[in-house]
Amino acid sequence: MNKLSTCIIIATVVLVCLYSVKPALADKPQVRSVIAWNDGADTKLNITIYHNGEVPGHYVDNITVVVTTGTPNVSQTFPQSAPHTLDQSTLTFNVTVNIGPLSDTPMAQVKAYCNIHGPSDPWTGSIPEYEVPILLLALTGATSAFLFVKRKSRAKMTT
Repeated sequence: MNKLSTCIIIATVVLVCLYSVKPALADKPQVRSVIAWNDGADTKLNITIYHNGEVPGHYVDNITVVVTTGTPNVSQTFPQSAPHTLDQSTLTFNVTVNIGPLSDTPMAQVKAYCNIHGPSDPWTGSIPEYEVPILLLALTGATSAFLFVKRKSRAKMTT
């Protein structure tokens, strides 16, 4: 009976260990960040992607950017073919996508596709029409003009 109890305990421990261990596989790609910037009249997106392709032949083979302007039914897709156009020598790499001139503040969805594990979770966000420094400069100018006019109107009221 003692040997049977020992065998049952060992078998139970082995089964628990086998079911609790997950196999180590390479990761699905992850879109870490998307930064918009203007280059003349065009807007470009600098997309940072993380992907752990542990073996040769395991890589990000496509990046898709869908830009939606105005109504949700109007969208444009910008596929980026790979692997020959993507430098994947490191786990984290950048891709620049030119989405052309923008109006308003469209929404964008970015996905990276692994040739083995499929698509990443989508990154979704809005793309500003103007760069942040230009917006800050305009806001500073508008605030200064408002304060100047307010001070002038107060000075006229006291005299």
